[in-house]
Amino acid sequence: MDINTLSDNLGNVVLYLAIAIIGAFLIVGALVFKFKRDKFDDFKKYAIGIVAGASVCALVVLSYVEFQCSKDDMQTRLFYPILATLICAVAGGVAMLISSLFSKKAVKISGFVTLLLLAGCFVATMVEMSIHYKSVAGDENLVGLIVSAVVAILIIVAFFILGDKRKMNDTRAIVYGAISIALAFALSYARLFKLPQGGSVTFASLLPLMIYCCMFGTRRGLIVCLIYGTLQALQDPYIIHPMQFLLDYPLAFGLVGVSGIFMEKGVFKNKKVCAFLLGGVLGVTLRYVCHVCTGVFAFASYADLDTYASVATYSFAYNSFTMVDMVIALVCGSTLFASKTFCALMQKSSDINNVVQESMGIDEDDEDVDENIIEGSTDEVQ
Repeated sequence: MDINTLSDNLGNVVLYLAIAIIGAFLIVGALVFKFKRDKFDDFKKYAIGIVAGASVCALVVLSYVEFQCSKDDMQTRLFYPILATLICAVAGGVAMLISSLFSKKAVKISGFVTLLLLAGCFVATMVEMSIHYKSVAGDENLVGLIVSAVVAILIIVAFFILGDKRKMNDTRAIVYGAISIALAFALSYARLFKLPQGGSVTFASLLPLMIYCCMFGTRRGLIVCLIYGTLQALQDPYIIHPMQFLLDYPLAFGLVGVSGIFMEKGVFKNKKVCAFLLGGVLGVTLRYVCHVCTGVFAFASYADLDTYASVATYSFAYNSFTMVDMVIALVCGSTLFASKTFCALMQKSSDINNVVQESMGIDEDDEDVDENIIEGSTDEVQ
């Protein structure tokens, strides 16, 4: 078995393993909650450990295999700093999880240290890229790339500011974020087809991220999607310039984090499907714009001008694969959001429900809570 076949098989294994783990957690968690309520907190701690461990193992193994599949001078220079960035993100998340069991101050210290490490890894990655591509930087429209990246960053900052300042539930948000990234990463291996200059249509790989954004809000959604975008640079790299890397990976996928903005603002209180669909279209459209910009400013030499009238036209057509990817995710997601059971479970796990319960003086483990009262009050908060 060659390394490429191994990579494909490992992707399928991770996909089925992620589905199996989530299914097992749901079943076991429901049983523990019903019959051994006093052991439910212990179960959550074990679940955190398993999810964190499985995520790290999958990240390292799959990233290393992908690295071996496309090993060249470019990947050698970029693989390790990008991998270090992701490991710092995962390790920092685990550290914040553990710290949350003790005090909020410990969480803040862990978060600050994690940000410093991530900043150092990011600088190292950009330095390596700059050194490696210094000789070919003149071949790209650097001004266009910089302007596009700055605009994308400003959009992310704007949506981050617009996001609601929800009461933090660190443990739940981090665990769900890790599960969403791991599941999205596994689903991204279920490719329907792959394009020659990078990009592929997958089986709803963005759906776990979109659901997370709807559950935990825009602010945390943007952070999770930025981490996932960096992860994509290891799984399916096609990097020809540092600024193109920013636009095609962290920023493009990071903008998917705005998918939950309509759900968060309560624009469609009783029509969650509409809120999900509009948010998903907005997030993926912003991702599409980032890819189009790199196509115009970084991949101009790859454009098929015999078929297309201009480089921009070629870029719009080539990157339309993101729209196909979006349609698949939205169709699957709208089926879920059309289910009242799914919406009830999602709302119960999200931070909005916790705020309502706290404002009413209700313990979230109380069996006698009237779900109708909570649901009605949640609509008022939204």
